[in-house]
This record gives sequence, C-alpha cells and structure tokens, in this order.
Amino acid sequence: MSNYGIHVSEMGKNLIVAIVGGLVVGGVVSPFTVQGVPLIYFLIQDNALVLHGMLWQLVTSIIVAPFGVSGFIDVAFNAAAVYFLDPLLSAIYTPRQYYLTFIATGVFGNILSLFGLGLGAASFGASGGLFGLVAGAVSFDYALNRRVNMSLVMWFLIIFFFSSFAFAGVDYFAHMGGALLGLVVGYLIGNSRRKQFVYRSMYRF
Repeated sequence: MSNYGIHVSEMGKNLIVAIVGGLVVGGVVSPFTVQGVPLIYFLIQDNALVLHGMLWQLVTSIIVAPFGVSGFIDVAFNAAAVYFLDPLLSAIYTPRQYYLTFIATGVFGNILSLFGLGLGAASFGASGGLFGLVAGAVSFDYALNRRVNMSLVMWFLIIFFFSSFAFAGVDYFAHMGGALLGLVVGYLIGNSRRKQFVYRSMYRF
C-alpha cells in the first residue's frame, strides 16, 4: 500500500484492516440486543458494565466501533493516522513491539478513561493505542540518541492537544493514558536498542 511516496508496512496494513474491520463488526452486531441491551454495548467500553466485571471491553473497545456517524468519523481518522504515521512507527518497532505497544497503551488509556470519565460514560476507538505508539517514538528517539528532538516533540504535542481538546466528546483520558505508557515503552525499547549498538561496536573486529 503506497501512494505519493508513502509506504505502509505490513504491520500498518494489518492495523488499518483491524480498525476498519471493527466498524464492520459494529455494523453486524448493531441490530441485536441481549436482555434489552444493544449488543454493541458489550463490545465498546461502557464504564458501568466494565465495573460490573465485563473487563474484556477494555480490549474490544480499542477496535470495535458503532456503525454510525461517530463510528465512521473515528475509524476514518484513526485509519488515516496509521497510514501517514506508519513510516515513522515501522522504522522504530519490530512487528511484535508494534502490535503489543498498540494494545498495551490502548488498554492503559481505557483504564484511565474508566476512572476519569466515570460510570455514565461509554467510549471506543483506537486513538489511545495510536498515541501510545507515537509517544513511544518520541521517547525512543531520546533514549537511543540521548538528545531531545524538539521538532518531533512539538509535532506530537500539537497533534495531541488538537486531537484531544479541539472537538467535543473526545476521550482525552484515553489519549493521555496511551501517551503516558507509550513514553515508558518507547524509552525502554530505545534504551535496549542503544545497548545493542554499544555492545556490537565494542565487539566488532
């Protein structure tokens, strides 16, 4: 998948397919109910249901989106974000790190959203995991090169604050949680990569 010089890795393609597929799943389950409750509410994050033991929603809500205007907008934004950001992300993460960082930071963002938004809130979307990946790229660069890339930091902050606070109804707690854990994960990966480079240079003949 490439266009206008942008090449999307296999990981990026798979993530785009998963995000769009989540909207399809939302469309398939939308006509059905369970004891009068729409089935979609068991797959997105309904905070009241999560606190009653439906913890799987912290994971499924990262991908599954309701089949409606809000779902279409969210999926379109997140799929486009993966398309344009993947060249940066795929250069940093291995396939395993790419997927695990996305899931872990997405779940952590949802946990922060659970306590930040309270019982009456319901949310969905992959943006927490995406902010985790991008924040990880920032801290990865610092850990690897031992310098702050101010252009990368400012670019991240502009996107973060615009995406989180420019529109009503955005779950900025999920964005914040994903970004915070992403910073930790990216630093650990970058520091490990730096040690590998140092080790190889020391024992190169």
